[in-house]
Amino acid sequence: MNRILLTGALLLFAYPMTAQIPEQFTNLKVLPEEIDRRELVGMMRGFAGGLGVRCNHCHVGDDPDTLEGYDFASDEKETKRIARVMLAMTREINGTHLPATGRSELTEVTCATCHRGVLKPQRLSDLILATIDEGGVEAGVGQYRDLRESHYGDSAYDFSGRTLNRVAETLAAQKGDLGGAMTIIQLNLEYEPDSPFTLSLRARILARAGDREAAIAALERAIAANPDVDWLPRQLEELRKPQVEED
Repeated sequence: MNRILLTGALLLFAYPMTAQIPEQFTNLKVLPEEIDRRELVGMMRGFAGGLGVRCNHCHVGDDPDTLEGYDFASDEKETKRIARVMLAMTREINGTHLPATGRSELTEVTCATCHRGVLKPQRLSDLILATIDEGGVEAGVGQYRDLRESHYGDSAYDFSGRTLNRVAETLAAQKGDLGGAMTIIQLNLEYEPDSPFTLSLRARILARAGDREAAIAALERAIAANPDVDWLPRQLEELRKPQVEED
C-alpha cells in the first residue's frame, strides 16, 4: 500500500514550474523532512487533480502558472489546514480501517475517491436539490444542464437517470411539490425518453395528482418501449383497478 503523505498542500505542478519549488522543505507536518523533491511534486499533482484545483487553492501565491513568489510553508489559508485533516483521515482509513476488514486485496482511498475531480464531494442530486431550495426548480434545471455540459463523460457526477429521479421523488414525497417533480421528470426524459423507471415514476406522480388517465398513458408508453420489463404490466394492472371511495 502506498504511503499517504501530507505537506498540507494541493498543487498542480507542470514540469517547467519546478524551478520555483524549493530544494529544501519546511513546515512539513506529515511528510518526512528528507522526502524527495520529485516524489513531492508527483504527490501534489495527484492531490490537485483529485480536487480539480490549482496551487493557489491552498498555498499563498498569485500565479499558479509560474509559482513565482509562492510561500509554500505558510499556513495562512484555511484550505491548507483542512487538507492536513483530510489527508490524515485518508491515511487512517488506508492504514487501519481497510486492513481491519481482513481482506487481502484492498483498494486504496485517495482524494479522488470522494472528490472525483471537483472541490466539494457532493452527490449531484443533493447539489440540485440545494439549488432548488434556494432558487427554484428552473434554477435546478439550469444547473443540471450546465454541469452535464461541462462534466458529462468524466467521473465527477452521476448523470444516469436515477439522479434526476431521486430529485423528483424528493420533491414529490418530502416537499409535496408535484409540479416541480414533473418538471424534473420531463428533463430526465429528454435524455432517456424510454426509461422504464422514469416513466413509471411519472405515472405514480400523475396518479398522486389525481390524473389517472395520464398515469395510465405513461405506463402504456413505458410498456411499449420496454416490452421485456415484467413489472410494468403489473403496475399498470394495479393502476387500472377501480378505486374504492372512502366514506
